[in-house]
Amino acid sequence: METFGRGCLYLIVGFIVLMLFVIMTQSTIHLPWFILIPIIVFVFWLARTKSKK
Repeated sequence: METFGRGCLYLIVGFIVLMLFVIMTQSTIHLPWFILIPIIVFVFWLARTKSKK
């Protein structure tokens, strides 16, 4: 459960940073699913490696 919580936290923080970037540059960002899914997998993999230490 710790890995899931940490992964969700990383996704939320990343989303907030991305939204701040979009607001500051007054632009739009389109992430297709074939880019978004590997990012989500990477975030949860990163959370899992942090939990093992």
